Amino acid sequence: MKTSMKMVVAVLVLAGCGGGGGSAPSDQGPGLKVGSDEVLFRGVLVEFQSKTPKEGVDLLVLNNDTGEPLDLVRYPQFKSGPNGKIELVFPKSIPLVAFKAWGASGKMDFVESYLFNVPSDAQDKRIYAVLQFTYEAALSTSYVEDVDPKTYGHLAGTVYWVNPQGDEEFVGCLRIEVRDEQGQVLEEQKNEEGRGIFAAVRYFDTHNDMPTSLEVSDMTHLLNSRFLIANLPNGKYTVSAVSVDTGETLGEVVVRAFPGGISIGNIYLTTDRFPTNPTPAREECKGQEKE
Repeated sequence: MKTSMKMVVAVLVLAGCGGGGGSAPSDQGPGLKVGSDEVLFRGVLVEFQSKTPKEGVDLLVLNNDTGEPLDLVRYPQFKSGPNGKIELVFPKSIPLVAFKAWGASGKMDFVESYLFNVPSDAQDKRIYAVLQFTYEAALSTSYVEDVDPKTYGHLAGTVYWVNPQGDEEFVGCLRIEVRDEQGQVLEEQKNEEGRGIFAAVRYFDTHNDMPTSLEVSDMTHLLNSRFLIANLPNGKYTVSAVSVDTGETLGEVVVRAFPGGISIGNIYLTTDRFPTNPTPAREECKGQEKE
């Protein structure tokens, strides 16, 4: 099953070039010069749900570890180019970068969307940006409250098994755990109505590809292994995919939460450890087909 993630965060095209600085705007296209100690990044900014490329969305390159701007001189704020195009040149000494996307494309408004753990030499990398409407709908369908956008942000992602052909497959019968920087597993807190107000982990409904309540789905499925973690204060978190059957951690990713935004961090399982998709052969792990 070949899938592509429908959640959150953007891409970019730079304008202008840096003389000897190693960065260059994507609108230079084939004219980009890549030195022997540099790598070329190519990407495309797409809207999260439709996966259609979007031009004119604001973008900023971030330090993958700190979440701060990587270098505002070499990599100033820019907009995604025609067909969402992005091309950048990075030093080989920077293997991973992150992106922030926000603003508008035409009449579409995007929330602040962050994508972490992006290889600096990636080719045709899809960066997702989340529409304001989608963002609000997701919090509603998942039965969580957007407590305080000035204080809390949200995390999202997908657990993928990467098959020998390089295709990404969903993985079922996993639960998601989130730990703070001290290694403490965070437990969900709810308000009087039962809505999640802190560290609320949610899974996606296989019928409509939107996050839903735990009563509808309390784990990932082979037909959809996306997740949402709502209402976390600014900071760095470790998100783990844990087997429902054994309690074993199959994979994890480190992601930063930003107030008022949504940060994407996918978990990738590879054939080095899992020769086949680790989804157990049970119907409950598959999920229900779309009607």
